[in-house]
Amino acid sequence: MSSKWERWATLTGALAVPFLIAGVAIASAKVKGDTGAENLNSFQQHSDGILLAGLLWSIGVVLFIWFLGSLRSHFAAAEGGVGRLTALAYGGGLAAAVLTILIPAGDQVAALNKDEIDASGASVLHNLSDGFFVAAEYVLPVFFFASAILALRYAALPKWLGWLSVLIGLVLLVGPIGWAAYIFATPVWIIIVSVTLWMRAERTATTTPAVSTS
Repeated sequence: MSSKWERWATLTGALAVPFLIAGVAIASAKVKGDTGAENLNSFQQHSDGILLAGLLWSIGVVLFIWFLGSLRSHFAAAEGGVGRLTALAYGGGLAAAVLTILIPAGDQVAALNKDEIDASGASVLHNLSDGFFVAAEYVLPVFFFASAILALRYAALPKWLGWLSVLIGLVLLVGPIGWAAYIFATPVWIIIVSVTLWMRAERTATTTPAVSTS
C-alpha cells in the first residue's frame, strides 16, 4: 500500500464493529415486546433512539464497505491474474453489506411513521428485519469461502484464518446456529483481518526504502 492513508484504511473494518454493536445495543433497548401493540408503543415512545440506532448501524456498514475495498486490493495482489476469487470475495461481502444495512430498515420506517401505523403494521415492520438477516446469513458464505481459498492457496491471510473462514462459512449455512456465526464470529473475524492487514502494511512501509526523487 503506497500511502499512509491507504494503510490506515485497513482499520476501517475494526472501526466498523463498535458502531454495529452500538446500533444493536440501542435498538435492543428501545424496541421491546413480542406483540404488535408493544412494538408500536416502543416506536411511539423511543423514535429518536431507534433512528439513532439505525444511523450508527449504517455508519458501521459503510465502514465495512470501505474495509472491503482495502481487502479487495490485498486479495488481488496476492491472487494475481484475473482475480476470480478476489471478485467472489468482494462481491459476496458487498452483497452481504447491502442486506445488512437493511436489517433495521423496518424499525426505521416505523419510527418515522409512528403516528400513521397500527399495531399490526408495527409488528410486520419490526419483524421485517428477520428476512434481511437470514438473507445476509446465507450470502456471507460466498465471502468466507473465497477468502479461505485465497488464504490457503495464495497466502493472502494466515492459514489459520483461512481454516477459520471455512468454519464460519459452514456454520452460516446451518440454519439453527448460523445466526451465531453472523452475530459473533463475523465481527471477530473482521477485527482480526483488519488489524492483520494494517500490521502487514506497516511492516512493508517500514522495511521499504524511500525512493529518491532527485
